Amino acid sequence: MGTEQRKDPRVPSYAKAVFVDRQIPGYIRDLSRSGCQVSFMQPVPAAVGDLITVQVIAEHDPSIVPFHIRLRVRRVIEDALWYSLGTQVEAISDPKEKGAFDRLVSYYSASGGES
Repeated sequence: MGTEQRKDPRVPSYAKAVFVDRQIPGYIRDLSRSGCQVSFMQPVPAAVGDLITVQVIAEHDPSIVPFHIRLRVRRVIEDALWYSLGTQVEAISDPKEKGAFDRLVSYYSASGGES
């Protein structure tokens, strides 16, 4: 389909996500240090280039507290069930949120994407 343009490889992952502006639930479906795909069961008001805020809830590991992350939309994918956004992580300035994000990425990178 084309060459990989991501700077970090993504691994399959799973974490709950909430589009903060409208409280629309969704899921993180794949993840890397620089980006992720977030899938929602209904359309969200976001287009390529937009910045969005998502709350991430990693239920598999209660030591990872829920955190917010700012994402730049790079791709919008719609199918019969999902409204998915391919995103790039913006700089995370809050040390607690950066630590939680890093633990989430490390968990899935170490497990090869298996939960």
